[in-house]
Parts: sequence; structure tokens; C-alpha cells
Amino acid sequence: MTTQQGWTAAPVLVGLLLAEPAAAGQASMLDASEVSAFMGTWVIAMESPRRGGTRNQTVVIRNEGGKVTARIEDGRGGALDITDIAKDGDSLILSFERSGRGRTFPVVLALTLDGEMINASQDIGGGRFTISGSGQKQ
Repeated sequence: MTTQQGWTAAPVLVGLLLAEPAAAGQASMLDASEVSAFMGTWVIAMESPRRGGTRNQTVVIRNEGGKVTARIEDGRGGALDITDIAKDGDSLILSFERSGRGRTFPVVLALTLDGEMINASQDIGGGRFTISGSGQKQ
């Protein structure tokens, strides 16, 4: 392999390594104390105009070693561990990717608390469509 070929292959390899999903159970860098009110298992009824109804989605938010972990269950494509977790004002933001119909697309789930309820807004495909809903802690 020449030096030029090595440099050409390097960005492709770096891209593949960065695209790999995070290991199951890996924590985000967000300090759990910043979002302690979000901790728990939430069942959220998401309204989907494209699917013509409501679909329940379970979001589990935990403190693992002082850092936040999240898992989405009952969603399209099966359970998913999420490590890209951030706080934006009063919202907890979960960013991840889903695959379907031979493509991968970004999803951003914004969660806000309203008393004992949680409100959710899910942006799918970088703004292609949004679904929303609300739920309660189990």
C-alpha cells in the first residue's frame, strides 16, 4: 500500500469506526445528578399520523456510575441503548439512529417533565416528520 492509498483509506476506516453503535449499557457523559427527575421507566403514548394511531414506547433512564444511560424499548426496530444524551434547558435529549427499508436515519427524542407526566417530541429523519406524545412513570 502506498502512502497515498493509506491516506485515502483512513477516512473510510474512521467513518466505519465512528458509525458503530455504542456498546450496550455504555453510559453517556451527562452527569446523572443534572437530570435526576427523569430517572425511571416511562411509558409514552406516541401519536403517529403516518401510522394512523397511537403506539406505546417505553423509555428507561438510569443512573449508572453517576452517568445517564437510556434505553428505548417497544420501538420500531426493537430495543436500543442510547449513549448520546444531553440536557437542553429543561429537556433531556436522546439522539440515536434507526434503520428501516435499507436506510439509516437520525432520530432525536426530546423529553420534558410536566409534574408527574413526561412529554415527548420525536424528530425523525432530520426533520422529515415529527411525532409527539406523553406518558407516565411506571
